[in-house]
Amino acid sequence: MISKPTLAAIRFGAGLSPEYAPPDGAAALWDSLSTEARRKAPPVTLWETRLARAIERRDQRQARRDGDASAQEARRLLNRADRDDALADLRATLVRLATSETGFFERLSRFWSNHFALQAKSGNFRAVRVAYAEDALRPHILSPFADMLKAAILHPAMLDYLDQNRSVGPASRTGRRRGRGLNENLARELLELHTLGVAGGYTQDDVTQMARLLTGLTYTLEDGFTFRPNIAEPGIIEIFGKRYGGRPVTLDHILTALDDLALRPETAQHLATKLAQHFISDAPDPQLVAHMAASYLEAKGDLPALYRAMLEHPAAWVGPLAKTRAPFEMMAASLRALAVDRAMVLGLSRNETRRFLDGPMRLMGERHEAVPSPAGYSDASSAWITPQGLAARIDWAMGLAQLVPGDTDPRDFVEIALADAASEALRRASAGAETRAQGIGLILAAPDFNRR
Repeated sequence: MISKPTLAAIRFGAGLSPEYAPPDGAAALWDSLSTEARRKAPPVTLWETRLARAIERRDQRQARRDGDASAQEARRLLNRADRDDALADLRATLVRLATSETGFFERLSRFWSNHFALQAKSGNFRAVRVAYAEDALRPHILSPFADMLKAAILHPAMLDYLDQNRSVGPASRTGRRRGRGLNENLARELLELHTLGVAGGYTQDDVTQMARLLTGLTYTLEDGFTFRPNIAEPGIIEIFGKRYGGRPVTLDHILTALDDLALRPETAQHLATKLAQHFISDAPDPQLVAHMAASYLEAKGDLPALYRAMLEHPAAWVGPLAKTRAPFEMMAASLRALAVDRAMVLGLSRNETRRFLDGPMRLMGERHEAVPSPAGYSDASSAWITPQGLAARIDWAMGLAQLVPGDTDPRDFVEIALADAASEALRRASAGAETRAQGIGLILAAPDFNRR
């Protein structure tokens, strides 16, 4: 039977480490949240930098059309700078998780980044996922969900990804003059993915009405998010029995609707289910989910109440480990277990990062700055278990064991990396390895280590 500290470190945190004592249970994980939220973590690229680069890229495109021969080379250098920053962000975010005291806050950050999944879409932006999460999501991990929802939905990166700039109220001044109409992408994903969920009981008419209400939301590269009344659909719009909008339509009408969505019972159920599926099981205990949803609603949508309800419920602490570590999490846990120097990771060159981190992650099935769809990466345990993905995990684990110096015996390392979560079969196999590196690699590549 897996002990509570081991379960806490692997299921809810970044994994076991020789440098950090495992949290002894729910209280320690809970207490770590505020500490880890305030810690000085390795910096990542700011959203303002991505926005400034987008302006520069647009201007270069115009200069090239105007015949400026130097514009193409300037654009190439700008694209390279964006790619280099993305690789630096990968190094920094890996170190953040690998060197956290428990890693619970960083795991929550990854969860919300996947919940509000996006990637660069228009020709102006490059590599926006990390900057978006840093700007819109991480500041609200310990806030009411409504605050995070508004920051996520109104962010230029989300508006760009879901084509909100193309949505115009048909009866607005611009809509009547230019004959333009609605784009329902943002409204649909807002209901289906971000709040109510697929089983939330909404209809196509609800999507259309929400799309009408969201008109007016847009952005410019110079100003970031803006609300334009001239493209907002005028009049009263009824959604789920409540009326919004008016003449004129204002941003406050939309913010009120988002506040209301955040507090609907369907949203509570959806968030509780997803969080429990992410951390505990593909099929979480219904009583656990019900407790989480009820706690969320009682706390008026406060996210810490949702986390606390998950941690305090007995079903959250039942073994065995039933989830599969995503490639990023497996890498971070490996670096953590081996106590790899953070300066060594942060100091990797561009080519080293591609060869050792970015490329292997892709082969394992996870791209650092891309998502398969607005739904993000699947949280199902089986999603990461593919022949290519497993082969890539084994290759990377064996390579890491060869690269990282040290004299830890595999028989000791299995205790460091897994403690009482290690099977007897793995203990025997690692003890019988011909070399230290083979034994370490065998442990990191084993199913025991890849579960959480």
